[in-house]
Amino acid sequence: MTATKTPIALDEDHHVHSTFSNDGLSTLAENVRAALDRGLHTLLMAEHVRADSAWVPQFTAAAAALPATPGLQIHTGVEVKILDQAGRLDLPADIGGAGFILIADHQFPGKRGPVRPDVMRAALARGEIDPPDVIGGLVEATVNALRMSPTRPSGRPQLAHLFSVLPKMGLNESGVSDEALAALIRSAQEAGAILEVNEKWGCPSPRTVRAFAEASVPLVASTDSHRCTTVGVYQHVRAILDDAFTRAGP
Repeated sequence: MTATKTPIALDEDHHVHSTFSNDGLSTLAENVRAALDRGLHTLLMAEHVRADSAWVPQFTAAAAALPATPGLQIHTGVEVKILDQAGRLDLPADIGGAGFILIADHQFPGKRGPVRPDVMRAALARGEIDPPDVIGGLVEATVNALRMSPTRPSGRPQLAHLFSVLPKMGLNESGVSDEALAALIRSAQEAGAILEVNEKWGCPSPRTVRAFAEASVPLVASTDSHRCTTVGVYQHVRAILDDAFTRAGP
């Protein structure tokens, strides 16, 4: 495969958590300082939310009140889990003007609601469900989540750590068919979504990244950092991009 220019910037971090998230360890200001120290030009601070997270306007207001940072664009977003195969999102009514909605597969989005990955893994091991059905259900839920209803708050969709739930269930991306991947890409195009390449979970695969790029879906790099020491530090992302764009990756 002929080497091609990687269609992604590594002087950005499009998914960073602060102490506004219940598992974040660094403040907004500490994340900004880390981004500046590492020469980043874009920082998206996104917090874990649920439908009852009434504090989101306070988060976006605090981010807006940060001192001016020449050379660094600061954005805000909310990270929400897909609840079920209908694509419902655990999204609060007021996202305080956050510019991005990070759609995440924290658990398996079942027909009746989210199911813990370990429960799905056990059911798969017992042969109660088939891997193709599980993967198909996950893809269907993600496609539906991208088709956000007009009544939801504005915010650009971002596919966060796409397929990260698969290895938690004992599965992997090789089970995602070309047809399923194409359906995801079409939905991302229609929604104006972007795809993040995630450092923390090392996903999605080079094959998926390459397919989205070839379809002109914008790609962004993210660390999914929960502490400022890892903001903008990439190892797995570089390897994924190398496989996707300089070698015939898996």
